[in-house]
Amino acid sequence: MDIMNLQMATIAHLQWKSKLSDFFYGVEDLSHSQVPDHCTCDFGKWLNASGLQEFSIFPEMRELVPLHKDIHDRIKHMVQMPKEIRKSDTGKKALKEFKAKCDKFVQLLETVETQAKSA
Repeated sequence: MDIMNLQMATIAHLQWKSKLSDFFYGVEDLSHSQVPDHCTCDFGKWLNASGLQEFSIFPEMRELVPLHKDIHDRIKHMVQMPKEIRKSDTGKKALKEFKAKCDKFVQLLETVETQAKSA
């Protein structure tokens, strides 16, 4: 099984978690066009090309797919938030929820990776 793509996805999504935090705190600029769709990001391409089929024996994959889409949707939504809203309680709550979703996504990826190594 090709676990390298799971590891790369973990790293990429942790980087997005950091990048979005930096954006929220004014350290980095992001635009809507810089946020790939969940099907066109590297993980999405791999997932749709072979990952879903290859790792379908793991029940976590059924949870991972919609969560991946949700994460991308949240990034796009937050990148479009006006600065005032990002700095408000609403923005802080959105960032906190996004981080929790990212953590869950990474946890699922790591679980699948562990199971794949022992399969």
